[in-house]
Amino acid sequence: MKNLLLMRHATAADKAVEQSDFDREITLYGQRQAGEAGLWLKKQNLVPELILCSTSLRTQMTLEHLLEGLGQKVPVQMERVIYYGSEHDLLDLAHGVDDEVDTLLLLGHNPTVAFFASTLAHEEVSFSPASIAHLHFNGYSWENLRAGTCKLQTLYRE
Repeated sequence: MKNLLLMRHATAADKAVEQSDFDREITLYGQRQAGEAGLWLKKQNLVPELILCSTSLRTQMTLEHLLEGLGQKVPVQMERVIYYGSEHDLLDLAHGVDDEVDTLLLLGHNPTVAFFASTLAHEEVSFSPASIAHLHFNGYSWENLRAGTCKLQTLYRE
């Protein structure tokens, strides 16, 4: 059984004049949210073996504080497609994960993360900032991940 953790970035600051959406930071509150999410993962024994993270500034900042809460190093792959991509793109990323990885965290953006979680679990899953959906996937290979193949175990919200 595999654990798929889907996370939305923490609370982001409003976009400044002439600032791109991609370059938005998280707020001080968002920093706390991300750290607490890391602590929650640690308490649940859901330390990821790999993190796939969007390259946007707010997801990178969320990742930094999440890892502080976890208190341990985790391999990270930065994936630009998570920012721009669709649920199909996220599925393609998951299909490329080594089968030795049993707990995978994907850190991205709404609405794509919510659509992806809802499709995999075959039920509506909504994400507020810094939420984490813990999905169980009964397959042995990430390549077999498909719509309706997961069960929502927990939805963490601060």
